Amino acid sequence: MGRYISSQQSTRSDVKYALCNFGGDAAAVTYRLLNEEFLPARNIPGVNPVPLPSAISQYGTNGTVSPSGYGLAMDPVFTLGGAYHGYPHSASNSIYYDGAIQQAFGYGGAHAAPGNNGNGWSNYTGRCGEFGHDHWNLDAKGALLLPRRSPSYGVETKTELNDAFVNGDLSDRSLTLLLWNGALYLARRTEAEAIIVSNGTRGFISKFVVPGLPGGFYGTASYNRARNELVILGGSYATSSSGMWLRLYSNLPMLDATSDLNAILSAITPTQIAISWSGWTPANNAEAVGGATPVLTDNGDVFVGFFNAGSALYVVRFPRTGDTTFDTPSNHVSYGVTTSYGRNNARGSGMQVMQTRDGSTVAFYSQYYYYGAGLGVITVNKHSNSARVMYSDSQTSHGRSLLHWGEAGFAVAFNASSSYSAHGYGAVYGYDCSVQTATVSPTQFTLSIPNGHTTAAPCPFFVEVNL
Repeated sequence: MGRYISSQQSTRSDVKYALCNFGGDAAAVTYRLLNEEFLPARNIPGVNPVPLPSAISQYGTNGTVSPSGYGLAMDPVFTLGGAYHGYPHSASNSIYYDGAIQQAFGYGGAHAAPGNNGNGWSNYTGRCGEFGHDHWNLDAKGALLLPRRSPSYGVETKTELNDAFVNGDLSDRSLTLLLWNGALYLARRTEAEAIIVSNGTRGFISKFVVPGLPGGFYGTASYNRARNELVILGGSYATSSSGMWLRLYSNLPMLDATSDLNAILSAITPTQIAISWSGWTPANNAEAVGGATPVLTDNGDVFVGFFNAGSALYVVRFPRTGDTTFDTPSNHVSYGVTTSYGRNNARGSGMQVMQTRDGSTVAFYSQYYYYGAGLGVITVNKHSNSARVMYSDSQTSHGRSLLHWGEAGFAVAFNASSSYSAHGYGAVYGYDCSVQTATVSPTQFTLSIPNGHTTAAPCPFFVEVNL
């Protein structure tokens, strides 16, 4: 089956914690570990707090930085597991950051590190997909382990993990599905980065090579546990909307940690439906076609999200008309944009995909403007078979972050451009997607910040943490 355990991390836990910066000024940065309700995580079963080192060194010629000013200050306190090395933000800047934090900002896909580094932008709309702004593991000693680097792009693997992510409401939430380089993978969330690092040779439980799927299609599948069905979206070329197809695999057994995807899917003769676009059509490029992503809902409909740079973020609907038949796609929901950049132009641009922790709702979202400014979020609820605009703005100066919140919700945090202080841009909004229907959008709440600060750049620094 190709089983390969890439690390000694636990394989039993869902992602339930996040490391956030709720800031102050550069002399008093505070990072706190939050639980799934966006509240401080003071006690984590099976994990023991460990003290920070007395100083952070290995800054080349730039001296040593005290962790009391720039390290972690959490309840309980955790160490970054020997990651205190690397160069600071700027050799001529008196503000230094520990190597782990600097790596996350420097290679995570943002256009600027904390503060103003000359680019004039510090925004995060495109930084967080299903695996969060960054994807770190937390071991039983309380050490946060840094992600590895991808050989394909030289950036953190979470960037490619987000591209490869497949939405699936798996009963075991420590599992994830990825579609990467023509193959569908079943893996542990804590091990999935090894798939990208190894270019698909390890890090998975099982995999299925999708017949006739050209390279360049990523994340273009959806698994629905209630229906025991899988759909895969593909085509003749990953850069042409002509010749696209939807492939349906029915009567799957429930997927779990023992499932052999190759044995299961090779034994099923799928139904393939040729797509005839009407109205909204994916642009002929790698962002819109190769990145088009389906969501299979409980009534059998398939919603497909895609991003046409310079135009809009679109979600179209393929209504189910029978066991293996679909009607022509109908225009459903859109969010207009001005940026001409997709993911094929800049890694942090274009459409991103995230699902709620319970797998019930999938968010398609994109920046509005260049440099990661502005945000539009369209949510597809798998249970109510509906797509709605959850959040939208036309901001051209400041970024937004989409975060997990609770079991069935998302949070939108505001990030200020070129500013490292907690002022005025402040609210964090939570959205309860469990109430979404065909006529009702997710319910908005204003979330309080645990330490009383508002959010601003680079807040919130957000890391999905696996146990």
